[in-house]
Amino acid sequence: MSNDQSAISPSPRENAVITGAASGIGAAVARRFRERGANVFLLDRDMPSLHRSFGNADDSKAKLFEADVSDTAQIKDIFAEIERCHGGVDSVVHCAGVARLGTVIEMDEATFDFVLKVNLKGTFLLAKHAMPSLLARKGSFTAIASDAGTQGASGYAAYCASKHGVVGLVKSLALDHGPSGVRCNAICPGFVETPMLEQLFGDNPTDRAFYEKSVPLGRFARPEDVAELAAFISSPAGAYLNGAIVALDGGSTAGYFSTAVLSR
Repeated sequence: MSNDQSAISPSPRENAVITGAASGIGAAVARRFRERGANVFLLDRDMPSLHRSFGNADDSKAKLFEADVSDTAQIKDIFAEIERCHGGVDSVVHCAGVARLGTVIEMDEATFDFVLKVNLKGTFLLAKHAMPSLLARKGSFTAIASDAGTQGASGYAAYCASKHGVVGLVKSLALDHGPSGVRCNAICPGFVETPMLEQLFGDNPTDRAFYEKSVPLGRFARPEDVAELAAFISSPAGAYLNGAIVALDGGSTAGYFSTAVLSR
């Protein structure tokens, strides 16, 4: 097996696009890529929060874009600008996403459409408009999916449908573009300590404790856990990862688990 990874290594000035970068997983990914010296192009609908997180950077490595990942014109224009002004993109980490509660009976059609538009169509648009540049630079596309993309979750009909779609799309991207040198992978976190998680559990510590006990490692993921994996996947160290759907859930989807076994 050859050790020559030059065809997949990032350019000397790696250009990385990160969506959902204002907070949570996206913000952690953005910080991790900046730490390794990448120029980061950060997308989020919440421009005030994006500026609070990255607008006071003491260097020129962070460029901020107000963008809705489900808006074709916005995404197309952003990638065109990056291509024109910075030569293209080496890495994309697509973190933006939304969750809405509801069974198919409870949820209205507009909400279902909204969740799929952001989570699934957004992934499609990022991949579509990044791909010409990624092909030219032998780059990496990583989507943040979910453990809800590999199994069901009661009360999350739209979210599960969208994340299963993301997983299927990433597998197809890997098959379609891997032969040309572009690696496409997905990370499937379980619960992550983010503002979205705070909204989910609210003031209900009982629910939180129940789900924490279902994780063999005994805790939820931190955004930095996801960021480290995203950085690894898009680095030369991850050069043979393509079409991987990586569970990052502390073992919660490995199989049936009960804290009762710990007392035996």
